[in-house]
Amino acid sequence: MSYAETIILDIRIGQVPVVVSALTGRDGLGVWVSEIGVLNRVVLFRTADTYAGLLDGRPELLAAIPKDAIQSVDVTSWRLISPLLPAGAHGGVYEWRCYEMKLGQVGDVEGAFVASLPPRLELSGLVCGMVSVEGTPRLAHIWPYADMNARMEIRAQAVASGIWPPKVASHLNIMENAILLPAKDSAWR
Repeated sequence: MSYAETIILDIRIGQVPVVVSALTGRDGLGVWVSEIGVLNRVVLFRTADTYAGLLDGRPELLAAIPKDAIQSVDVTSWRLISPLLPAGAHGGVYEWRCYEMKLGQVGDVEGAFVASLPPRLELSGLVCGMVSVEGTPRLAHIWPYADMNARMEIRAQAVASGIWPPKVASHLNIMENAILLPAKDSAWR
């Protein structure tokens, strides 16, 4: 698969269970709830072999979202720049990292990320790395971990060894991080 889509839903207070219930259990759909970061947020993740295939599946998924529970929706299409971890049980917490890049820097950031990835993957798995297809140029990556302790230990080891993060800070404008919990019937859990 070479494309992914994220749909970030900011949910009205008290309505997260309604949204999660309406969306989980769908084939190939990752459903995560923000635990650390913006609260009352649900992140949906799905993939397709082609960009056209990704766009074809979007209307049905958007139609399934309970409209009365939603405050805002942010849809982004991505091109995968790393192998995709197949759907399945991979950890109790997922880390979402997203970086807004300066204009004209996508190639440099993508190259540095891809080059730094092999030694980092020796420490833990990666759902995927991806760059935005439309809108503001962004790089995002999603990491599964057994729990927060494993995340803290692996991240500290990667930084201390110098293999991570990629040397891209001068190419970035904004950095975002969130800890997400997989819904019970999420494709990636």
